[in-house]
Amino acid sequence: MTETVRRGSRRLTFLVLAAGTGFFAMLQSLITPVLPTIQHDLHTSQNTVTWVLTAYLLSASIFTPILGRVGDMVGKERMLVVSLGALALGCLLAAVAPSIGVLIVARIVQGVGGAVFPLSFGIIRDEFPAARVSSAVAAISAIVAAGGGLGVVLAGPIVGALDYRWLFWIPMVVVGLTAVAAYFVVPESPVRTPGRIDWRATLLLSGWLVALLLPISKGAAWGWTSARVVGLLALAAVLLSGWLVAEIRSSNPLIDMRMMRLPGVWTTNLVALLYGASMFSVYAFLPQFVPAGGPGATGRMLTHGMVFMLVTFGVFAAYGSFAGTVRDRVLARPRLTDWLRRTFAGSFVALGVSLLLAER
Repeated sequence: MTETVRRGSRRLTFLVLAAGTGFFAMLQSLITPVLPTIQHDLHTSQNTVTWVLTAYLLSASIFTPILGRVGDMVGKERMLVVSLGALALGCLLAAVAPSIGVLIVARIVQGVGGAVFPLSFGIIRDEFPAARVSSAVAAISAIVAAGGGLGVVLAGPIVGALDYRWLFWIPMVVVGLTAVAAYFVVPESPVRTPGRIDWRATLLLSGWLVALLLPISKGAAWGWTSARVVGLLALAAVLLSGWLVAEIRSSNPLIDMRMMRLPGVWTTNLVALLYGASMFSVYAFLPQFVPAGGPGATGRMLTHGMVFMLVTFGVFAAYGSFAGTVRDRVLARPRLTDWLRRTFAGSFVALGVSLLLAER
C-alpha cells in the first residue's frame, strides 16, 4: 500500500515538473511569430523588440545557476515554487505591459523561471528510484523540446482568435496553478548541500553578458565602430576574464569552470552555444521577413522546422538510450560514430541556413 502511494506521489510530482518546464520552454518560442505585431503595437524598432527574446534568455542564464544553488541549500521544492511564481508574475506583467520597456522587464522576471530545469532534474534525482531517473530526465527533456515546438504552433491561432497579450494571460493561469500544485504535491527536498552564493561572480556574470549583448543588438543603430560599441565589447572582455578568474578561484563556484577542461564537457557546450545562436537568429529575425499573413503565417513557416527538430530529437534521444551498448558490442570505432552523429546534426543546420541565405 505504501509503495502504491509513493508511485502515485511520484506521478503527480512528475506531472507538476512537466507542466513547469514545458510552459517555460513554450514561453521562449510562443512570442516568436508575433514579434512584428508587438513591434507595431508598442511602437518600437526591430532591434529593440528582439530584446523581448534576449532579456528572457539573459535572465534565465543568470538566475538558473543562482536559484539552482539556493535550491541545494534551502530546498529544491521551495525554490521550484519561487521560480514558478516568478514566471507567473512575469506573465501578468507582460500581459498588461503598456510599453516595450515594461514588456522587457516582464520578460526578465519570467526568465527567473529558468531555474525550473535544474530544480526539476534535482527533484527527480532525489525522489525517483535510481532505475527510473534516466528515463524521467529524458522525458522532461522531450517535453521541453515539445513545449518549444508547441509555442510556435499555438501562437497564430491564439492571436487570431484573441490578442497577442493572451499569449501571457493563458500561461499565467496555468503556471500559477502549477506553482500551487508544486507547493502541495512536490515533497520537501531530503538532500541539502551547505554552501553560499558567490555574489561577486554573479555580478561579473551579469555584467559581461549585458555588456556583450547590448552592443550586438544596437551595433547597426550605433555604428559598429562607434565608441559605445567598442567600449562595451572591451568591457565585456574584461568582465568575462574577471568572471573566469573568480569562478576558478571560488570554493563555491556558480559554474564549475574546472569541468570545462574536460573535452566531453567543453565541446558539448561549444556545440550547444553555436546551435543555440543559429536557432535564436532564426527566431528573432526570420519573422520580420515573412510575407503578409501575420502571426499565423509566421507560425506555419516555423512549424516545419519545429516538427523536423522534434523528430530528430526523438531519434537521437532513442539513440542515446542504447548507444553505449551498440558501440561496445557492434561498432569498433565509437569515436568515429560520435563524430558522424554530431556531424549529421550540424550538417542539417548548415544546410537550412544556406537555403535561407540563397532565398530571394
